[in-house]
This record gives sequence, structure tokens and C-alpha cells, in this order.
Amino acid sequence: MRPTQSSNARAEATALNLGTAGNAFGALAALVFYLRSGSDALLLDGLYTAVMAGAAVIAGRITRTALQPRSRAYPFGASGQEPLYVLFRTLVLLGILAFAVTSALGKVLAYLQGAPLQAVELEGLGWYFGAMVLLNLWLWQVFQRCWQRGECSSAMLHGMAVSARIDALISAGTGLGLLGAPLLLGTALAPLVPITDSLLVLVLGVTLLPEPIGILMGTVAEAAGSSSSVGEERLAQCRKAIEPGFAEQHCHLIELAMLRLGRTYTVVAYVEPAAAISARKVDALRMQLEQQVQATLQAPVMAEVILTATHPYAEAQS
Repeated sequence: MRPTQSSNARAEATALNLGTAGNAFGALAALVFYLRSGSDALLLDGLYTAVMAGAAVIAGRITRTALQPRSRAYPFGASGQEPLYVLFRTLVLLGILAFAVTSALGKVLAYLQGAPLQAVELEGLGWYFGAMVLLNLWLWQVFQRCWQRGECSSAMLHGMAVSARIDALISAGTGLGLLGAPLLLGTALAPLVPITDSLLVLVLGVTLLPEPIGILMGTVAEAAGSSSSVGEERLAQCRKAIEPGFAEQHCHLIELAMLRLGRTYTVVAYVEPAAAISARKVDALRMQLEQQVQATLQAPVMAEVILTATHPYAEAQS
């Protein structure tokens, strides 16, 4: 039995609450150990986790707003807040990564010019990094499973899952680098030990940049109204689901246009009826379209039926 939208909403709220609690704990722990160790890489880890904690709180509120019915204030629903939220959160994360990389690069250049650097205190960091990796892997699974349960419709949950996975990689990479740095003493790489912390920040920053950039590009395309936000597979599934019903009503489906904004799909069916039909029948077709697409996608749907004899993209194709 497929989960309903209400059960998906409850599961999403629970996942976001767990994310808030888990990331708030992680951010607080990172701050404490940063003050003890003086590690910039640890500060980057803590800032990333703090952003995720705040993002989970905001995401919970946006989720409740996005699921509200249409109103005069939001005649097409409030789902447009979701891509704006994802866009803002991604820009904040990119800003943190850019700041961390710039700061680390400055310290490396200063060290090469002979400036002394404060040594990182490693005591107790092994327990911290181990706990943070396990915490973030657990949160990743929580968000990922909830996202998949909701038919992969929530961009916010997907973003949170990606961020939790990134945070786990940051913690693991930082821990291995810092705790393994003393092993370089007595080797040809010994001069790198004082700047291991800064080098780790540079490596992590460059490694992690592609994933937020990919989310950013997808969110911009979604907010711009690109059909790529829907995907050819979903479009084909919906067309296959609604064509038989339209044919039974003696209506030929000329084109099916779909856009996604947040978790809500806007669907427009361009239909050519075999004979004149009443406004009441058009309303029935629209309700039929909305119900069939909603059953197919398991997501909120706004549907419209446009009666026409001409393909909507005829001018663009000519």
C-alpha cells in the first residue's frame, strides 16, 4: 500500500525535527572542540552543521506552508517557497566553503612566507570525529528514506540528505587528516605538518563544491520554470495514465505540459474534443486529470484543461 500525502507530511516533519536536534548537538560539539583545538577545519565542520540545524527548522515551517491549499494570498499555492529556500541554503553553504577556502589559502601563503602557525591540539578529537561521522550517516539515512518514501518529491529533504552526507565526509576527512598528520613527522612530508589543517580545508572545499553547485543549478532551473525539473520519465508516466480516460470522453490529448515548483506539479492538458462540450464536462475533465496525475506522482497537483485544435508549440516548431 502506497503512503498517503498526510503520512508523508508527518514522516517529513519527524525527519526534520530529528535533523534539527542532531545537527544542533553536532554544531555545539564542534564549537566546544574548536575552542579546545584551534582547528579551522573543525570550525568549517561546525559551521556546516550549524547551517543544517537552522535549515531544518526553516524547512519544517516551509513544509507546513507549502501543503496549505490555494488562497487569495497564494492563488497557485505556496510551493514556490521551497526552491527559494533550497536556493538560499545552498548559497549560504557555498559562501561558507568559499570563506573557509580563502582563509586556509591565506594561512598557507603566510606559512610559506615564514609566519608561525599555532599548532592544533589533537587530544579528544578521535572521539569527536567518530561520533560526528556516525551521527551524520544516521541523519543521511533518515532524510534519504523519508525522501524516497515521498516518491522523491521533496527538494528540501533531498537537500538535507545531501548535506548530511557531505557533513559525514567533512568529519571523516578532517579526522583522518588531523589525527594522521603526526605520522608525517620524520618523513619528507614533515614540513607540511604545521599546515595540515589548512590543507585539509582546501581539499575539502574543492572536493565538496560540485554537489552544492549541482543543486543550485537544478533549483534555478526549477524556479525559472524549466520542464527539466519534471523529467521525461515522469512526463511519460502521466501521459500514459491519462490518455485512456480522455479517449473515453472522446477527447484527443494533443500535448501534456508539466512544471514542478517545490513538490507541487502544475499540469496543463491541451485537448481537442470530438464535439462541443459543456463547461461542466470541462470541469470533470480537469478533476479527472488532477486525480490521475496525483495518483501517479503521489504529490500535490494543480491541473488545467485547455480546449484547442492547435498544438501549443506550433509556432515554435514552425
